[in-house]
Amino acid sequence: MRPLNLSTFFTSSPMSLLQQFDPCSLSSIEEDLLIKKILQTHDPDPDPDGRELDSSQLLLVIESTMHFISPKFSYPRSDCINSWNFEVFGLEGKLGYTVNKISHRILCKCYEDGDLHEETMMLFETLGPFKWDAKVVLTLAALVTKYGEFWLIMQLVHHNSLAALTAALKQMPRELNMLNIQFKALNLLFDTMIEAANLVLEFEGLPLQQQLLDDEAIVVTKSKMYITIYWILRSSISCAPLIADFRTMKHNQVHSNSTTIAAWTVFSLVYKLSGLCNDLREKLHMCHMQIDRKFPEKIRDLFKLSHCHNQEVLHVLFSSTNDLPLKDSSREKYFGIQELENKVVILLISKPELIAVEKIFYLVHQMHDHPLHKKFGASYAVIWVPIPSSHTWNLSDEMNFNFLSNSLPWFSIRDPWLLHSAVINFIRKEWSYKEEPLMVVLSTDGVVTNLNAIDMVWLWGAKAFPFSASREKELWEQENRILQLLIDGIDPLLTNLVDEGKHICFYGSDKISWIRDFNNTLQKIKNSMGIQLEAIYVGYRNPHNKDVGNILGICIEENSSIFLSTAKMKLFWLRLESIKNSVARLDQAAHYNSIIQPLLDACETSTDWMIIGKGSSTDIIILKGRQVQECLNLVPEWAENVAKLGLFGAIRCAMESPLPVKPCYHNEILQSEEGLTEEFVFCSRCKRPVEKFVVYQCNVTESAQED
Repeated sequence: MRPLNLSTFFTSSPMSLLQQFDPCSLSSIEEDLLIKKILQTHDPDPDPDGRELDSSQLLLVIESTMHFISPKFSYPRSDCINSWNFEVFGLEGKLGYTVNKISHRILCKCYEDGDLHEETMMLFETLGPFKWDAKVVLTLAALVTKYGEFWLIMQLVHHNSLAALTAALKQMPRELNMLNIQFKALNLLFDTMIEAANLVLEFEGLPLQQQLLDDEAIVVTKSKMYITIYWILRSSISCAPLIADFRTMKHNQVHSNSTTIAAWTVFSLVYKLSGLCNDLREKLHMCHMQIDRKFPEKIRDLFKLSHCHNQEVLHVLFSSTNDLPLKDSSREKYFGIQELENKVVILLISKPELIAVEKIFYLVHQMHDHPLHKKFGASYAVIWVPIPSSHTWNLSDEMNFNFLSNSLPWFSIRDPWLLHSAVINFIRKEWSYKEEPLMVVLSTDGVVTNLNAIDMVWLWGAKAFPFSASREKELWEQENRILQLLIDGIDPLLTNLVDEGKHICFYGSDKISWIRDFNNTLQKIKNSMGIQLEAIYVGYRNPHNKDVGNILGICIEENSSIFLSTAKMKLFWLRLESIKNSVARLDQAAHYNSIIQPLLDACETSTDWMIIGKGSSTDIIILKGRQVQECLNLVPEWAENVAKLGLFGAIRCAMESPLPVKPCYHNEILQSEEGLTEEFVFCSRCKRPVEKFVVYQCNVTESAQED
């Protein structure tokens, strides 16, 4: 171990020894000179050795390691224990090399009578390319690695032959009880250094410190931070010889005075660092007060300005506490916001439990497994932003988040509980988050283009790219389908039936007697008239699983019609609700509303209803309540007209009031493809079949006109 001036320790009381390390022992001039020297060693490389280091995650693993050495430390989170399976630290796999390099730097001169200050400054030179928080965390990692190796062997020595043989080869001490004071001193020093490191990380992670803090607060707090980092590094070098001695200490050295003196040296460092922590914590509190006062206005102003890209907006929202705020479990990595540059970003905002399981699977299908995802997937990214109902996260919230974030194929906020309260309040107030899921869309330049795209995602999936409000209008203007819009992506069997151009009848009811009568009558119609009509039971609005289960059990037993599973029924009603919300939002969809609104009224206001459609046609028949029974009772009247008027025309003629005697001279011009494929065309005013004529249009080219 490094030679010590024994006379000093034998003639000084413990308290007088501690007073030598009083936090105020350096004059302001000496502190300024020391800070100047420290800053001269700082040469940050945007990509040191290095790739970006995830300091907070590495520090969390250091704390977890210390828990298994000293129970005083908090119990480690399970994701920390298994973090070696997860590329979370950065440095592109070079973390081990970097830590060993620093460890060698610290331990190589343990037994030389060197100057502690000079060695500390040399360590600063080695750590020059790294950020301030990384300097601290890498130093602690180097030290804890060696300390952990010692304790790993000592804890297994009586139970594992390999550990016993290794301890024998290293000549490790057999009796540890006599070293309790040394271990207590070291564990206390590690605890204090980790506390100081957390304060350094806290300051480095302050949101927008350059923009929200005044110059004085920045200068004073940074000065305290630099001195604190200096003493963390110096303390690491000071206690390194003690750790090295543990690994090679012979039995007769356990009881020596030098080990006791070394322990008091460590206690003095604890005293010094504790004072620095108190000072830095006080300055940080003042910084937080300034930021909390200015941050809300900063966010509001941010979305009023134009930007060249989305990086500033995303940085303000999510990068305030960590350089790698995004978690992608599908790639087992953490990412910075630069990963989202030049992409449309969709913020999926919800409670930590997100939504029902069947909706989660459907959302993944629409956004990730959609056929158009290959075309547009590289141009947009989904970020899940969970916000709990209360202002604090409880254990259930964290468990839900950890499970889902490790299962979903998109980004999630890595530590959502660290989101600044100003960001949460902005989302609740400005984006009207009321605990129902939202999908807020940011363009590639950070502009909000849609305050809630979730309905268009349910309806069109990746086809809705870039998910803006204007794109939603375009989709409705292009939409010419009814049946596909109701069932798209729910069930491949339904999609095939619609694509084949068959007549499809969706029906719903909560009465099993009505369902039996309906299916019996429908079966008679199909048998007597030979109409290809497929009936599909889709349940009813807000069903109870038990009631629907009973109805489905009877349907299976009687083999009465095709039916959807309970989960798919919920998706059918989800799409119906999304159609309602989307149409209500857009005036441009008014032309579609004349068809959709009666459909919604029938499904939502009546327990007994049916919809009949065919293929991709927009022509549908919607009946509810008594109208359904009336239609079935009039089968003899309209059945004989099916061959002449078609199924839709026959039902309408039987159901509607007598046609006016006065002739109707209304004309409609259809495109040739539509006009020739429709077997029957009905007047949109009087509802009677119309005669068809073919009209030819002569296209005269410019060259013909010149001739």
